[in-house]
Amino acid sequence: MSYLIKWDNAEKTVIFQQYTDNPVKDDLYHLAEESAKMLENVPHTVHLIIDERNIKMTLNPTDMKYLEDNVPANQGAVVMLVEEGGLTYKKVMQDMARTVAPKAFDQPYFAKTVEDARHLLQEQFGVNYP
Repeated sequence: MSYLIKWDNAEKTVIFQQYTDNPVKDDLYHLAEESAKMLENVPHTVHLIIDERNIKMTLNPTDMKYLEDNVPANQGAVVMLVEEGGLTYKKVMQDMARTVAPKAFDQPYFAKTVEDARHLLQEQFGVNYP
């Protein structure tokens, strides 16, 4: 297991996901499954912060379809943490993936740090942090 997943605030309105040492495709799938299970346990919208700064994985249409099939109805915004040098690539990949998996890749947001992502969620979606 090369990832971390946890609630990011006490109200359980944000899940934090982070890829760690040398993640592989199975980690992507397991992370999507665990995230979906966590969202199933609450009735409200839940936003995601996904730290992708340690991952260099190219998704194929099968991967994208799998992610699409695991998007819960109450999933909100997705904020991805990316290295500055990888932002253009991520945006292009998101645009391409949206044609195969529109729910999974709908309106992504990007940030450089966890703090930036939290601030974005506070400003755009009224998320509360202590």
